[in-house]
This record gives sequence, structure tokens and C-alpha cells, in this order.
Amino acid sequence: MNGTVKIRGGRKLSGTVTPIPNKNAIVAAIPAAILTNETIVFHNVPKSTDVEKLLEMMKLLGADIDDSSYDNLKINCSKVESYKVDKTLGEKIRASIMFAGPLLARFGVAEIPVPGGCVLGARSISAHVDVFQKAGVKIEYMGNFVRFTAPSNVKKDYFIWQTEASVTATENLAMYASGVENKFEIVDAACEPHVSQVLKLLSDMGADVKGIGSNKIVITGSKSLKSAEFTPEPDFVDIAGYIVAAAITRGEITIKGANKSDSIGGIVQWFEKFNISIKQDGDDLIVNGSSDLEIDIESSGFPLAGKGLPKLYPRPWPGFPVDVIPVMVTLACKLRGQLLISNWMYETGLDFARELNSIGADILVLDPQRIIVRGPINFKGGELVSPGVIQACKALFLASLCDDVETTIHGVDILKRRYPDIFETYKSLGADITLL
Repeated sequence: MNGTVKIRGGRKLSGTVTPIPNKNAIVAAIPAAILTNETIVFHNVPKSTDVEKLLEMMKLLGADIDDSSYDNLKINCSKVESYKVDKTLGEKIRASIMFAGPLLARFGVAEIPVPGGCVLGARSISAHVDVFQKAGVKIEYMGNFVRFTAPSNVKKDYFIWQTEASVTATENLAMYASGVENKFEIVDAACEPHVSQVLKLLSDMGADVKGIGSNKIVITGSKSLKSAEFTPEPDFVDIAGYIVAAAITRGEITIKGANKSDSIGGIVQWFEKFNISIKQDGDDLIVNGSSDLEIDIESSGFPLAGKGLPKLYPRPWPGFPVDVIPVMVTLACKLRGQLLISNWMYETGLDFARELNSIGADILVLDPQRIIVRGPINFKGGELVSPGVIQACKALFLASLCDDVETTIHGVDILKRRYPDIFETYKSLGADITLL
């Protein structure tokens, strides 16, 4: 893994930032353009490495893409004639699986290389296999490819109860359902903000989509979907990172456009339980980290794992997002007291705790999915190796900003998959960062 940075911590981060658009919405919305021969216009698209790879895969399928401006990205798929995603590119990111639904709707067949991406437990494509098989789709494994074939005997109505509320499986099935002339009722659908954004795009393209924002959606598709425009909302994971950054450096950060109660309201309430001051100012949030981090167990309503031991764990939306869990480990290192953190969703999601311990954290690893973080501690600096997980690398990066010590992190290029300008942005807040 490439990329090394040297960071001198101990600076109070202050200033104004604009969070990146929601990456998870974009990587599903881009393949949706395959569902129509008309042009889809994408606004405010970050030039992350994941987006660049997706666009290259689209071009290889035959899409005509005007990417002269990522603020006004235009994709036309009228000349797409291939249903096979490029193997080399497709194996690099998990988002390649999102081509299955649109290609399947367009051609009746899709061939997708077994996707790669973050190393988070097993992370198989079983959720996708589950929903597509329930839709009558035949699944075949052919070497490094998975072949999806639409049913020859199509039912008028499909009732699909997902085995798990998978975000990408919900989006993938929704794209397939939107591009065929059948009715799909999907129960235990994921309802994260990025899922709702993708469903809204499909609706704007002409699919009949009911239940957006809930865990039960009903889609009646069309073979004649039309042009539409897509503007992703701010990424609540990025917003959470700035809140943590302000809190652990005792700074003050204004986050532009982050005051969106439907996507960040619940997360803000959790942060306030840590004694972090978050003020709503029109469309913005102002985070003041000058107060000591602590949890008032008696009055905060924080869930407990035992006497004097608060606990934090992820849940499907609208519960606490799993992608925010890693930076909460860093936050807990500066918390007065102790916090049990669980990540039951991914078998290796807390592996990075050993890196934090190597620079002074006091983290007791109970098992691969549960840790107790005790604080507050002062990080002592040193050398870290980033795991192959974006948010775990983000947690290490934030930890390096806390105290007046020098930390070198190897393998930071993975951050650019989601945060293309992360180091420039944090420098603008006052961070001392040197790219090596």
C-alpha cells in the first residue's frame, strides 16, 4: 500500500470546511446511467480514485462520458453494448458489483469480476446473490467472474424479503427492478441516506418507486427510463470525522451545509452525549471542542454494558453508522473513563486498535469484535501502518493530530478512495502535515 505522511500533532484545528458529497450514493448512482439511453447529469462529484475507476469501467462498457467538469459530469449510455465489466478494474473496488443490476436490466445478463476493496472480514457478495436469486436470477461462478442471468419465465410480481438489510444489495436490486417492467416489493430494505438518494434518482428517471426512506420499498420499473440529474448530499461520515477532529484537538470547526436533521441529526445527538458542543447555525454546524470529553452516565441515557461501562455499537440505519465506529475509537482515547465499543458487522473491523496501542492508547481487546477503550491518554507518536480499510486509516490519521508528537503513517493512499483532498483540507484547519 502506497503513500506516507508525517504529522506533528497538538494543534487546535479551527476554520471552515465543506464535507465531501456522499461517496456511497455516487458509486451506486453512476452505474444507474446504464438503465437509459438518455444523458444523466451528475453534479458535485468528488474526484476520488473510486469514482475515477468507475468512470473508466463505464467507458470500457461503451459509455460516452463528458468528465471535463466533475461539477457537471455527463454520462450517456446509448452506445453501451457490453455486459462484462473489466476484470482488472473491477477486482480493485467493491463498487464494481453495482453494475450487476443495471446490466442485468439492460441485457438480461451481467458478468462482474469478484470485487475487491477494503479488507473488512469476509465481505462476500452473498447479500447480492440472495436478493437476485429471489428475483429468479441465475447465478454462476466462472473463474474470477460472477455471471447473472435474468429469468426466462418472468413473474409479474416479486416479493423479496432480504436476508440482511444490505445497502449495496438494496441499491443493486432496486436498479434492476427499475429497468424491467415488473413489480418488486422489497422488505428489510436498507434505508440509509445514500440509498434514498439513489432511489430518488431512479424515480426521477421514470421508475415508480414508493417507500423511499423506509425499510419497505415497492418498485414498478420501465424499459423507457429517461434523463435526470443527480446531486449527492453531504457525507455524514465525513461530517462525523470533522466533529471528532474538533473534539480531540480542542478546536472549533464550522461544517458548511451539515445541518441536515434527516441524515446527521441522530449522529449529532450521540456526539452530544460525549459533552461535545454542536451548534446549529442555519445550514451549518459549529463544533466547539473546548470542553473535556466525558459521558454523564446518570443523565445522558447512554446505553450500558455494565455498571460504569457505557457501550457503543453500530446498527442499520437509523442506528449508529458502522462507518463512523473507527473514528469513535480515537475519540474514546481522549474520553474521561472507559467505553466498550463493538463492531459486530465486520469480523476485522477493530483490528486497527493494535496500531493505536502502539502509540500510547489503552485499549483492551476482548475479542475481534469488542474492545474497551480507557482514557484520557496522551499519544506518544511513532510509526503506524495503515490497514486496508478507509475508515480505520482515518482513525489513525485523526489520532496523529491530537498531541504534540510526531507520527508517521504508511499506506495512506487508501484514504483517497473516499477523500481525495483530505490532507489539503486538514492543513487548511491548521494541521501540520508533510507528504513524504
